[in-house]
Amino acid sequence: MSENLNPRQKKFAEYYAQSGNAADSAVKAGYSEKYAAQNTDKLLKNTNISNYIKELSEKAKDERILSARDRQVMLSEIARNTGNEPSDRIKAVDTLNKMTGEYTVKVDTTVKTSPKLADVLSQLGGEGLNE
Repeated sequence: MSENLNPRQKKFAEYYAQSGNAADSAVKAGYSEKYAAQNTDKLLKNTNISNYIKELSEKAKDERILSARDRQVMLSEIARNTGNEPSDRIKAVDTLNKMTGEYTVKVDTTVKTSPKLADVLSQLGGEGLNE
């Protein structure tokens, strides 16, 4: 996306994505203070610039989010660190167990119906319930 921008526009978008201050970003990118004071709305309305700002913002947001693996590593470090409070270590282990499905209970059941119940269910539309 940045290939459609000149170097000054690219710098403006990068500074703006970091700070959110259009006038300051324009000056840092090399625009005059007068231009920055009067024309930042033009820069922000430029489709190529605004798309690049969105791209940079999304990338920054993605980099701030911990992956499941990162969270597991962090929780494992807390659980293993004997310098942490026991309650913190237990919470870390508990959270890891929940993340990995250790608490999932598998239940195998067989439902048996009486002939009378099967008749009632079939009248209600439940087919295939007779044994």
